[in-house]
Amino acid sequence: MSKVHIVNHTHWDREWYFTTADALVLSESCFTHVLDELNNNKDAMFCLDGQTSILDDYVRLKPERAKQIESFIKQGRLAIGPWYTQTDAFFVNAESIIRNLTIGIRDSLKYGGYMNVGYLPDTFGFNAQMPTILKNCGIDNIVFWRGINFKKHAIGPYFKWQGLGGQEIIAVNLVDGYGAAAHLQDTDEYIAKRLVPVTNKLKQLTDSDEIIMASGGDQLDIIQDLPQKLTTINKQTKDCYEVSTYAHFLKYLRQQKNLKLYIGELREPCESRVHKSIGSVRYDIKLNSFLLEQKLLYRVEPMMAIARAKGIHIGEKLLSVAWKKLLEGHAHDSMGGCISDDVATDVLHRMKEANEIADGIENMIKKRLSEQMQLTEQELLIVNTTPFPFSGLRIIEFMSPSKNIKLVDCEDAVILEAIYYEGRSNILLETPKGPRYIQEEPYYMLRVLAPIELPSMGYRVIKYENSNHSLLELESSSDTSIANKYCKIFFEEDQLKLTTHFGKTIDNFIEFEDCANDGDTYDFSPLKGDIPKLLSLELKKVRKSSLMEMMTLEGTFHLPLNLKERLKENGRTGTLSIKLQISLLKDVDRVECVCIVDNQVYTHRLRAKINTNIKAKETISSVPFGFINRPVLNGDPVDWENEYVEIPTDIEPYDASVAVESNEYHFTVFSKGMKEYQFIEDSFYLTLFASTSQLGKPDLLYRPGRASGDTTKKGHVMIPTPKAELIGTHQFNFAFRIAEDKYDEESTAKCWEDYTVEHISYQSQTLNKFIHRLDNKLQPREQGQQLSYAFSLLEVPKDNHFSSLSPSLYEDNAFLLRLKNPTDKFKRLTDYKFTNFTKIAKVNCIEEILEEDEYIIPPYDMLTLKLWL
Repeated sequence: MSKVHIVNHTHWDREWYFTTADALVLSESCFTHVLDELNNNKDAMFCLDGQTSILDDYVRLKPERAKQIESFIKQGRLAIGPWYTQTDAFFVNAESIIRNLTIGIRDSLKYGGYMNVGYLPDTFGFNAQMPTILKNCGIDNIVFWRGINFKKHAIGPYFKWQGLGGQEIIAVNLVDGYGAAAHLQDTDEYIAKRLVPVTNKLKQLTDSDEIIMASGGDQLDIIQDLPQKLTTINKQTKDCYEVSTYAHFLKYLRQQKNLKLYIGELREPCESRVHKSIGSVRYDIKLNSFLLEQKLLYRVEPMMAIARAKGIHIGEKLLSVAWKKLLEGHAHDSMGGCISDDVATDVLHRMKEANEIADGIENMIKKRLSEQMQLTEQELLIVNTTPFPFSGLRIIEFMSPSKNIKLVDCEDAVILEAIYYEGRSNILLETPKGPRYIQEEPYYMLRVLAPIELPSMGYRVIKYENSNHSLLELESSSDTSIANKYCKIFFEEDQLKLTTHFGKTIDNFIEFEDCANDGDTYDFSPLKGDIPKLLSLELKKVRKSSLMEMMTLEGTFHLPLNLKERLKENGRTGTLSIKLQISLLKDVDRVECVCIVDNQVYTHRLRAKINTNIKAKETISSVPFGFINRPVLNGDPVDWENEYVEIPTDIEPYDASVAVESNEYHFTVFSKGMKEYQFIEDSFYLTLFASTSQLGKPDLLYRPGRASGDTTKKGHVMIPTPKAELIGTHQFNFAFRIAEDKYDEESTAKCWEDYTVEHISYQSQTLNKFIHRLDNKLQPREQGQQLSYAFSLLEVPKDNHFSSLSPSLYEDNAFLLRLKNPTDKFKRLTDYKFTNFTKIAKVNCIEEILEEDEYIIPPYDMLTLKLWL
């Protein structure tokens, strides 16, 4: 006899093939019925899907229900939180996962408390560091469904899951998903054909005396009279079923001493689909998410701390609005991209709104700082939002009436781009004496690359002066190569080649591969009979300067227009135009690439093929706060259909970098917003995008059987997704580094930080008030004491790695500094400079004070310090 915990819940996709607005209409009815049933049936309990965002939406509709909700939560009968939304675990920043939890927990507390359960019942697999993230947020467990392989992992449904650095949590797998006991009834037929078989399957996988089963489903209502139904069922079965919660079951598991241990990611498409190639889909959403994450984390939040130290106060709640709009799009369906076009439009619009809030906060801070320093138009504010002093190259943007200028103390500065604005006549100028009309003179917007030194987490001011000569510019060259002290890239014999400083030459080191995509918004899948095509570019121009050398290659290709045309001999074609800019910076051991694609072809996949000349057996991929090794398959698995529900391909996700190594050197690839790679033979294949016209399709080569989603269920229809075809122009940024020494986690993480560092500058000027949108409306304020021209808020030694500096969610004058350790060695924080703060405390991510005094960062882990101004 087993005790079976039955958890009644609803799985609430905020959006999917239906929009958030559609779900809101459903919630008004469903959640009201849930509250009514809890009120009428004192033994009933319910889980509201572990995300507070849906409850916020409901309470805005029904504020009179807030007290009742609080009462049920405090009684332990209604479970909410801890997430804000049901996050994706692979394609968002680690800090975004943490913010999803911390904001969700903060918001849950206003309703009376949160479910202390890492509840992610439908997320498409999990990165290996979920234990580390959850444990740092005060959660010692996870309840999940997808990604487990009971044969391969040999851990059963209940086990201990350990992060890469040793953080350990209890893991509960919902073996048959979150709908194992959906629509539960006490009829003989339901008991015999549904409930008992599922129970017996669970019992075969574990020797635990107690097991758990979820009773719910997508947008399902509470089961009326569930306690009474279970009483009837218990009279007819040998097992004991009872209304329970995830928290109750976890309390039982914590007492068990024989749980097996697992270390690694959970991404096996064995018991359920994980959509291993979903990283290809809707690149526009993934890119916009990445760019917004970078802006919030490494521009806006640190600048808010710098500004607050100088008396410029912008509230955390405004920042939270931006984060919430972003996090709504981090729900597993939304970020994966397996959504309708209407939903994709909503996701991108929310990101647009969040981006505008972020821009506005930054604009406000830079404007007010410049006012307090009383900067002239020829004095430029340069900001460093890392906790390390900076010495190197930064891009500075400013307006100037002429290119005949020089930057003071930056003799080698080079113009990368000069945008010319024509002069205009009869321009209105409002003055204290009244309006008058003037002639507006022409001017330039200049993007200048300059060597500069900056204080840590702070700013300095530099000046430019008029000169008899123009600033240096990137000059056209007749050479067919570019070089720095680390490598030479040259175009020879109609192919692109690279030679390293230690004597290795790689032929055809960047090409592009195009093939048909017979998949959908869940998965890439090849078209039977289609042969991938390799596309090579032609050299167009080379430009050089003392600080940077740049090569531009281009190609326009006529490819089959769509799937129907792919297998025809002379089918209709569309054009695919690719422009690749490769840059080498002075004294930087990194090759940077910008790829601009004009796509006029449908239902295909485009990948960048980067040759490494290394026959690797495994790749080293970045994951949150660490790295993981993955095997290289070199071809599709055979006879996989008997064990898997989709192909267990080695198309894999990465969040920052991926590398291979040989005995002689290692080769690392970095990218900004591209999320998926595959390694075949000796080359990386980085997915730029896989376009598709359908939300879900059945019987794919890579995913046989039913369509994912609801499109092939009775009564549903196929849902076209023309916006997922990504017709138009798109930009992709990636880089790579080839180093002679052994692969090193420390230097790889530093290279990523250098590659993605934010270049922040500001000029208080009147030539163009729409370069920064709010400059046109921000009115000057009376100034107190003039600020100095340089400031450093804090500093930590350079052997550390910066994760974030964000405002406290609970206290107005406090900030959270988070450092990460992506290496296998312990780090101790010493020699830091926090003199601008009155108090320091070691805390976890949800700001609970920890007793340890030493600032030690364990391997593959993080350290969070709370700093009070």
